[in-house]
Amino acid sequence: MSKIKTGFSRICITPPLGVPVSGYYEARFAKEILDDLYVNTVAFDDGKNKAVVINADIIMLSKDLCDGYRKRISEACSIPAECIFLTCSHTHTAPMIGPDFASDLCGDKDYEEKMVQAFCDSVKEALENTYESEFSIASGEAKKISFIRRFRMKDGGVQTNPGVGNPNIDHALGEPNEEVQLLKIERENADDIYVVCFGTHPDSVGGEVISTDYPGYVRYYVEKALDGVKCVFLTGAQGDVNHINPAPTEGDRCGLDYDSFDGVPRGLDHAKHMGRTIAGAVLQICGKTEKICADEIEFDEKIVTIPSSQDNSRIEEAKKIVKLHAEGKDNELGYDAMELTTVVAEATRICELENGPESFDFALTAIKIGDFAFAGLPGEPFVEIGRRIAKASPFKQTMVCCLTNGGDSYFPTSSAYDEGGYEARSSHLKQGGDDILVEGLSELLKKIGG
Repeated sequence: MSKIKTGFSRICITPPLGVPVSGYYEARFAKEILDDLYVNTVAFDDGKNKAVVINADIIMLSKDLCDGYRKRISEACSIPAECIFLTCSHTHTAPMIGPDFASDLCGDKDYEEKMVQAFCDSVKEALENTYESEFSIASGEAKKISFIRRFRMKDGGVQTNPGVGNPNIDHALGEPNEEVQLLKIERENADDIYVVCFGTHPDSVGGEVISTDYPGYVRYYVEKALDGVKCVFLTGAQGDVNHINPAPTEGDRCGLDYDSFDGVPRGLDHAKHMGRTIAGAVLQICGKTEKICADEIEFDEKIVTIPSSQDNSRIEEAKKIVKLHAEGKDNELGYDAMELTTVVAEATRICELENGPESFDFALTAIKIGDFAFAGLPGEPFVEIGRRIAKASPFKQTMVCCLTNGGDSYFPTSSAYDEGGYEARSSHLKQGGDDILVEGLSELLKKIGG
């Protein structure tokens, strides 16, 4: 029985200074490069089928952009577009690609073209340099770096990121997933590949800078600690979790600046701390992995349709809010910090959907590597959605990844719409979309797993 061969490539995609930076509802332009951005590719070849998993240090790509990128990669590398699993790390300190989802800014077209070419080159290099491989899996935990960011307040309301030490917080609405997943690929006559997955928002650096945030530091610390290893990091379900400890000790505050425009503490040293914590979990488990059968590759996609959250009953109010925000008159809105962001995001969503569409089509993606699977959602799913998909999967290990082959919306749970908060109020999807996504991706995994 022939073994699956795997290849690896890493190409730098650091932009020039001055490019617009995406991630918030305000304009930012890169004034400093803290660390380089990369596109990382793992190629799989079983002699019959090929598949590639690509991760880029950018915040997201819309479905239209992803479709175009996959088409370019498919043509350049002579592989089907359906076998391309293109994910984004979701770092909030990376250049804008295409129009920004929260402003009228657009990215740098010259840089975007160079980046697309880097994607093609990375996939080509990985496919052309493959080695026979053995596969194993393990899981560990990274504690106290991921926190639910939605809270029931004592007045009965719900807020996202209500502020550190806020005395009006009653309880968090959920539990973070602290699992660190590892797919260990041992290659003959080549560096091993560690594919690591963990889910929480990469928004711990902030500012007008370029940085990979904590995902880049996971790669750095794993590779620093282990000779002959290349590390790829995939961001898991993270729509309702981030790095903010709502009740930190004095030690927990180290490496964080609490004086930010939205009340969210951030800092490069904290990103490094998160990277070390996840890398530490990898080091704890990498010597005790379970071998899996990996003699066959299969991939597929499934299109699901979800109704939109169109709400023209509030369109005039929404237009007023968007106009005041665009004019720099946030003080007239009567909100601050994350409450302001939530109100602006909700108004922006209402305006964007004024003329439809009535529904959205989403492509769910899955790749089977023997007893292991990559499962991709084209948005930002809540932690519970990721848990439900992994539980329903027939595979020994399933990495549920966000922002795969698209990134056009938050995917909240149905209960979040009744509760409120930034994610549900800004989502372009109608309540009930979580069940459609879970059922659709679960069916797809069972199909390729059978």
